[in-house]
Amino acid sequence: RGADQMASVGEDTNAPSSSSSANAEAGGKASAGSKSELKALWPFIIISITYLLFTVTDGAVRMLVLLHAYNKGFTAMEVAVMFTLYELMGAVTNLAAGVAGAKWGIRATLISGLLLQIVGLGMLYGWSDDWSKDEAIVYVTIAQAMCGIAKDLTKLGGKTVTKLVTPEEKQERLFKLVSALTGYKNSLKGVGYFMGAALLDWSYFAAISVNIGFIIVALPFAIFGLTTQLGRVASKNITLEAVFKQSGNINYLSLARLFLFGSR
Repeated sequence: RGADQMASVGEDTNAPSSSSSANAEAGGKASAGSKSELKALWPFIIISITYLLFTVTDGAVRMLVLLHAYNKGFTAMEVAVMFTLYELMGAVTNLAAGVAGAKWGIRATLISGLLLQIVGLGMLYGWSDDWSKDEAIVYVTIAQAMCGIAKDLTKLGGKTVTKLVTPEEKQERLFKLVSALTGYKNSLKGVGYFMGAALLDWSYFAAISVNIGFIIVALPFAIFGLTTQLGRVASKNITLEAVFKQSGNINYLSLARLFLFGSR
């Protein structure tokens, strides 16, 4: 009877220990799972930060150019001409950027887009009051073309990474990520509009500098936070012909997007 009692005590003593061990193991697996998910989402987090910072400047530079031109006495049509290459280069870049991203990776296209945005913004420093209207229109249109190319090189990463980090069996999460990123982008573009107008009231040159500052903040995330392999595909698929070899639905949607660019 004494031996039975001792065995019973031993079983009761070991029960909490087994339970604690099971809880610790479950906690360890949960922690490992969280770390693994965070690692999988890391490219999305990095690209989202850079893309959203860029978006603020994308909205701000439009207001800077529009309102500064208005203050200088340019007509509505003359201001519209300044933005023609911005939109046209967007359509061209969307096509070429897909091939570039597949060949050199999203990191390369993202960094190129950020650097081109600095070039486009930097060119606006040179907008001189001594120029004729025609000279100013040509110069600013070229500067805006740089910003248009930059926008779509950067947007490539923002729109593509959501697909890259989402497994096929979790398509619901893909739609949520795309919706969230698109919503934040449109909201921050609106913030950029107000920021550009407010900064212009302070100083034209200071407004440009603040926007370049946003891009400088975004650059380290793209340079150090992403691998060169992200988004790259087999070389046989890196052709314009392969881009057009899609399902009918994709091609119809692409054609619709082309007209949306024009209407915008």
